[in-house]
Amino acid sequence: MAEHKIEDNVDVEGINYFTIYELPDSQDKKAPCVLLAHALMSNLHMYDATVKALHAAGYSTLRYDHHKITERRMSLGGQLAYHMDDLTRHMHQLVKARTGQSHLKAVVGCSIGGVLALRYAMMFPKDVDQIVSIAAPGIKAPEDKKPLWSQRIRLFEEDQEAGTDKLCHATVNRWFPGGPEDDALREESLMHVKTCSIQGYRLLADTIRNYDYSDEVGRIEKVDCLIGGGTEDTAISLDELQDVAEKIRGAQFVRIQGAGHLPPMHKAQEFSDLMLPFLGSPQ
Repeated sequence: MAEHKIEDNVDVEGINYFTIYELPDSQDKKAPCVLLAHALMSNLHMYDATVKALHAAGYSTLRYDHHKITERRMSLGGQLAYHMDDLTRHMHQLVKARTGQSHLKAVVGCSIGGVLALRYAMMFPKDVDQIVSIAAPGIKAPEDKKPLWSQRIRLFEEDQEAGTDKLCHATVNRWFPGGPEDDALREESLMHVKTCSIQGYRLLADTIRNYDYSDEVGRIEKVDCLIGGGTEDTAISLDELQDVAEKIRGAQFVRIQGAGHLPPMHKAQEFSDLMLPFLGSPQ
């Protein structure tokens, strides 16, 4: 395997994280690193285009899959349960394990990853300069969406028993609400969601129903934040995300025109055109 791209698995408290750490096109081993957190049920490949843009701009990247549970821990301890804070701590540990140091240039997160990115700024403000939080379901778990996760878990279980992929198709269609022009993206994303384990889905579904940072988000002061989402995303409220941005000193808010729930895939160029000027030069 080429030295500039290192794939490895890291176990943290029962979760087996598959990670990819990559150097920029310049192969600069001292290049600042950007950590990327993907959407629930997707995987790290939803950021393929984003990573390519970051590498061309001179950044190294670390991305990971956060939905795979080690069978050993599952068999010994039963169903694992975590809070969003636990998953954020895991991200911090992954950075140290894979890069050898704690500091990041930025954390980029989408959907549940968008929440994790914001929480990272609250928990580790000295270890990250910037946050890009896209398509977060809110700064607190939406009450009206909590029953949906129970329904989706049941559908996943039914799919497992029947050998069908109803939840996978429903999820992808919800993420990309456009017409035939998005068919290729749906097919690509369908391959991503099929890698999600039922154990990981349950864990993250429980996690995303149980957080509330509304009293803490305003304390983010020393981390620059870019917050936003797609105008065609029916899973979030852009007005609520704008309210979140207004609570953070100096935060920028963006509406990504025509994008569904995964702007880094759906509108890859537009997303990079917003992200890269915000991050600035890696030097």
